[in-house]
Amino acid sequence: MDVVYRIGAPCSTPERAVHSPHPHSMSSERTRQLIEGATAAIQSGKNSDALKLLDEAVELAPDLAEVYGLRGIAFAQIGRAEAATESFRKATMLEPTAQAFYNLAVHLHNIGDKAEALETVEECLKLDANHQAAKLLLARIAGQGAEPQFSADGKPVEPTMLARKRRYGFGRKHLFAVLAENQEAWVALGWTVVGLSILSVLLVKVNFPLVPPAKPDPKDLLLGYKPINSPGAFATIGFFVTMILASMIWTSFDLIDRRGRALWMVPMMICCFLFLPFIPQSLYMAIGRKEGS
Repeated sequence: MDVVYRIGAPCSTPERAVHSPHPHSMSSERTRQLIEGATAAIQSGKNSDALKLLDEAVELAPDLAEVYGLRGIAFAQIGRAEAATESFRKATMLEPTAQAFYNLAVHLHNIGDKAEALETVEECLKLDANHQAAKLLLARIAGQGAEPQFSADGKPVEPTMLARKRRYGFGRKHLFAVLAENQEAWVALGWTVVGLSILSVLLVKVNFPLVPPAKPDPKDLLLGYKPINSPGAFATIGFFVTMILASMIWTSFDLIDRRGRALWMVPMMICCFLFLPFIPQSLYMAIGRKEGS
């Protein structure tokens, strides 16, 4: 039993010490809870929720390899290939285990880095010659066997369509993939296009740059409307058409990069024909970009 003494008291009588929980043990316990919660979220397909838990875990334990390994899986599952690569590599540097190298190898294989995936899976097998999943991955790299799966807490996790960039999307070295990889900037660009599209519609409504015909021509795309012969009118029309094209381009590139459903382009095409491109783009950004859609 620990004892403490009162200094300066008439008699140094031992008293029972009162201990509070050690801060380190409390943070370790919380970190373990976050890791278990994130692992369960990944295994149930809730990767965005897992990343929120892992962000807190990183603050509590910035040098824990297991946290970065799970972050790598979650990032890969939602299509953030560069962030996943960085997290997987960090895990192997902090704790070079067979498991860490295996998940990195799966990811490299998925994004098409065949040579480095081969080197990485060989590192895994050097650490654990009996790693069965790594052997299957080795066979897959050679063109045989089933698709590899990530491993979280010893349980297999099927990579999503977003994680398999070697067969879908732009690939990690494409210009638009680099832009789309920065999710915050890419989303900000999308909403900027929406805002400018709305502005272009308002400008056309307030300062209508077309002269209505005496008799509409059904064979004419604009029904016989002709532009007002002035610099302001042509500038308004140019801005309007530019934002229609920008909406279509942004949505189509995002669909390709995220392997989204091409059906989203149907309302986009219809609304662009009706000169209202911001409506389907706003709906797509709010609904269509959800994980797995």
